[in-house]
Amino acid sequence: MKNSTKNIQERQEKILSFLCEKKEMSISELSQALNVSEMTIRRDCSTLSLRGQINQNKGIITYIEPKSKDNQSSLERINASLGSEAAKFVKDGEIVFMNSSSTALKSLPKLLQKKIYIMTNNLHAADYISENDKATLLMSGGDIVNDHLIMSGDIAKQSFSSMRSDWGIIGCAGLSLEHGISTPYLREAAINKTIIKNSRRLILVANYSKFNSFSNFTIGNIKDIDVLITDTFASGELIAAIRQEGIQVIQVPQL
Repeated sequence: MKNSTKNIQERQEKILSFLCEKKEMSISELSQALNVSEMTIRRDCSTLSLRGQINQNKGIITYIEPKSKDNQSSLERINASLGSEAAKFVKDGEIVFMNSSSTALKSLPKLLQKKIYIMTNNLHAADYISENDKATLLMSGGDIVNDHLIMSGDIAKQSFSSMRSDWGIIGCAGLSLEHGISTPYLREAAINKTIIKNSRRLILVANYSKFNSFSNFTIGNIKDIDVLITDTFASGELIAAIRQEGIQVIQVPQL
């Protein structure tokens, strides 16, 4: 199909490739380079701009380096919206497990306003505590082997093994049909597997950049997910396949 998700993604990647080389191009130049209409280029550039990958100014398109402040802030906004959406599922009196994901952590401000228990192995969660919180925040304990303030090892695993949660809220480094849910860290993989196993329902928060990719270690299968929360830029083909498994998918619109 002319406008299939795969073709759109490939065309947008070509736009970024051209811009990476030339740094800036006009709508007209991109239209000629890709042999598509200017209207098509405008739609693609609108999507890329919302992702924080390009800038648009009076028909001139400028490339943004992947690690630039603008691109990071765009992903931060997306991740914050995913975390806020995840918090809506949790009701007073429930127990929540949360992994070390920075995206999952974005659900914490709203979760702390509920009368619930939250257990996490992410020490950064302590930064969100205030005197007006209604929730009880539990730290798993465990080993800290780097400067990321993430707890792992036998003590952390035992903490998550000793109870059952109503909800697990986790993020990931990669999500695909073939490899499932994946993470880059061996020590954290064991904790994530325990969270998935001991959560009655699992929410996965994953932005578009995690789709159709695989990190080092698989921590769960697609069928382990009860609710997938992502953005409107995520791969439509993968979302359709996930929905066919009976999994609820929520795409949070980006303003």
